[in-house]
Amino acid sequence: MASLRRLTSAFPISRLAIHCPLPQRRCFIYNGLLNIISSSRFSSTAFKRGVHQSSISQAPPTPDVLPDDVLVDEERIPGYRPEHYYPAHPGDVLDNRYQLNAKLGWGSSSTVWLAHEVQSSDSLEPKRYVAIKICNSNFKEEDMAYELDMNIHLSSANPDHPGSGVLGTAIEGFTVESPRRDTHLVLVFEPLRESLWVFGKRLERRNLAPHVSLGLIKVYLRIILQGLDYMHSQCRVIHTDLKLDNIMVSFEDDSTIDAFLEKQATHPMAGKRVGDRTVYRSYNDFGPVYKGLGGMIPQITDFGSAQHGCGDKPHIHPIQPDEYRAPEVLLGTGWSYSADMWNFGVMIWELLARRSLFSQPRTRPYSAVQHLADMIALIGDIPPSLVERERNMRHWRWSPEAVNPEGRLSSNALEFFGGPFFTDDGKSTLFCSLTRC
Repeated sequence: MASLRRLTSAFPISRLAIHCPLPQRRCFIYNGLLNIISSSRFSSTAFKRGVHQSSISQAPPTPDVLPDDVLVDEERIPGYRPEHYYPAHPGDVLDNRYQLNAKLGWGSSSTVWLAHEVQSSDSLEPKRYVAIKICNSNFKEEDMAYELDMNIHLSSANPDHPGSGVLGTAIEGFTVESPRRDTHLVLVFEPLRESLWVFGKRLERRNLAPHVSLGLIKVYLRIILQGLDYMHSQCRVIHTDLKLDNIMVSFEDDSTIDAFLEKQATHPMAGKRVGDRTVYRSYNDFGPVYKGLGGMIPQITDFGSAQHGCGDKPHIHPIQPDEYRAPEVLLGTGWSYSADMWNFGVMIWELLARRSLFSQPRTRPYSAVQHLADMIALIGDIPPSLVERERNMRHWRWSPEAVNPEGRLSSNALEFFGGPFFTDDGKSTLFCSLTRC
């Protein structure tokens, strides 16, 4: 654990805040863009609902108890091991600083909680909210070190670049010990409201004039491009998992979180008792937008799959969600920053059209053959130079082996995606593969 101790001990010193509080760090980046968003063109009354008011009951209500046979959140993950998750509860204080308020989300390797920084009773400072990611105890030490190093690198490469504040990197990190004496990495983030996919649905429901919603989306896309430029040109990092679910939108202001927690006080999270732990059902609906959009800024998040772009050899191992995979990933010709830009293009389509560009039936395993055929049908033949590179790199191998969509161990793109997709003279075999000729 020496390397992990080294990183976590250094983490609070930098706090990844680039020498100023997070809100101040972000504000200088968007002054010009916020002038556009905050203008009368975008501060539509469709987003205003007046002042939110609610009251908190004096007697704490009892949370709903879920039936034992109902799978809750992380319990639905194949191979779920409860002992790997930190047994967090509302009211718990981590690192003597952060009190947990509500569970916001979960994944195969962590849970995410809304929390606030504990203050003295006579403090006049406003309450500071954060999002707490508690990683599983089976998170390998080298993976912990990699995620910490990546967050430090992304937050500090060049804080003067206009895209540096677009990245939702951790602002602090530490470890906690569970009652089982297992070690859990904890990362602290700025709390964010919702994904860009959810935000897009919100715009759709409001029936805004097309020029208003399209204008706002253009502003958001420009901000995201600034963030990608910072990642690629300053950090030399490839995200590899860029999608609408990993672009989050910030809160209008903290009053939205205040209202959310008031609701939690009267309607606390449901959960169920399993052995010596309680599994809570996450809740992350922060309700309508009560104010204009001036303070709501997109943030690129989730750098767990990010890769350094510099190196002696090209990256060839499989990346990206199935429907987002770039041609060079499917063909095994080596991928780089362009893979993120492919994702960005697919993401724009989904945001505007509200449907997937390359969708496949969920009832069948993912098919790279179908995906490539759909690409060709949409944008034309694959360039001959890329076909030639595929032929020359056909037998390059990666390590360790990866499990392909059909469950088989694979060590190169040909095995993983079911190629080859072209003959030695460059002719496509996709049609025969699809029609089984």
